[in-house]
Amino acid sequence: MKKTLISRVEGHGSIGLRIKGRRVESVELDILTPPRLFEKLIVGRHFSDVPTVVSRICSICSASHRVVSVMAIEDAFGVKVPQEAVLLRELLLHAETLESHGLHLFLLALPDYYGYASLTAMAAERPEAATLGFKVKGLGNRLQECVGGRAIHQITPVVGGMSAGPSREGLKRIRHEAEALSAEVARFLSSDIPEIEYARLVEVNKSVSLSARGYGYIGSHIVIDGKEKVKTGDFYRRFHESALPPSYTKHTLCDGEPFMVGALPRVLNSGGKLRGRAGALVKRLGLREDRSTFMNNMAQGVEIVFSLDRVAEITGRLIELGLPEGQDGAIAARVRPVAGRGTAAIEAPRGLLVHTYTFDEKGYVMDGDITTPTAMNLADMERTLRSMAEALIKERSDIRPALETLVRAYDPCISCSVHIVRL
Repeated sequence: MKKTLISRVEGHGSIGLRIKGRRVESVELDILTPPRLFEKLIVGRHFSDVPTVVSRICSICSASHRVVSVMAIEDAFGVKVPQEAVLLRELLLHAETLESHGLHLFLLALPDYYGYASLTAMAAERPEAATLGFKVKGLGNRLQECVGGRAIHQITPVVGGMSAGPSREGLKRIRHEAEALSAEVARFLSSDIPEIEYARLVEVNKSVSLSARGYGYIGSHIVIDGKEKVKTGDFYRRFHESALPPSYTKHTLCDGEPFMVGALPRVLNSGGKLRGRAGALVKRLGLREDRSTFMNNMAQGVEIVFSLDRVAEITGRLIELGLPEGQDGAIAARVRPVAGRGTAAIEAPRGLLVHTYTFDEKGYVMDGDITTPTAMNLADMERTLRSMAEALIKERSDIRPALETLVRAYDPCISCSVHIVRL
């Protein structure tokens, strides 16, 4: 079996192909980053330690892991969080979306659309695309620092609320930047971006995302193909994990079938709720009708615009509220640990993220389970890789570069995926 490492993705993975003549015998996506055992590291730890530990699963998705961790603990203890803290957490998730999507779409994926082998090659001839990516990512990083206390491995989301308030002057600067950048990104995405030649060979089979009141990244139910809803607490009744060597991560199936999570499933399931520039882009790009897996990249672009507009809206509300800054701006409900189990789910940039913990009566972790977007997408990646390989092998001898572009379209976060091997 020939294996090739995948470039321009977060972490280390390879595509394994077994080809006989012009027939594809097997396709494997191997996740090669070693296991990191976070689920076992938190066993025996006090609940107050858990969000800090699990945020180290990934430096790109640290805000998502921290926020969903405190939400799962609050679910176990029955804690009701102040609305101002909920708003600050949402702002932090939008900041992470900007950082992550800005990096992936403009700096890792767009070279595939323009036919370049690397970001540097694209930037030399199309500097506007690279510059825009750095602008979006930079704003996301600064906003995470402003709201989360750090650009990476944030510290302000705590069980019960938030431990500190953001700088009012920082929020004013970010609001101004977000308003201008939203229009700039929307204009770029409305231009004639070339289509990847083999984009029509693969499409979404089953889309899974959270259901929120509007279009958002926090919700209490999971929606399947825009119709069936499942409570987040019932996640493990419908979604099942299984270890499949040689990868250091697990496959997750829904009713025994592969499924996709991420920006495109979110748009397919809830894109009708988008308004303004983001809603107009959905219609212009035909995202709700086009089920090509590669459109996940364009869906991320729509979400960049949505998050920029939402950042401008939320920062405006926070400025009007006049919340105290720094440690004086702490907003948290009282927390009393009880024996129990809690589950929470959010939409991380790459898709659905689920944390579940079981505690004893003193608030110490007895068990934990974390299911990440890349673990959920892994089976679907192998499904579409095989489908695409079988179509391309009939017309070209080297199909590996094309298969790499498909993996990149899923925007895998391999560091997040490899913590789930059990001892």
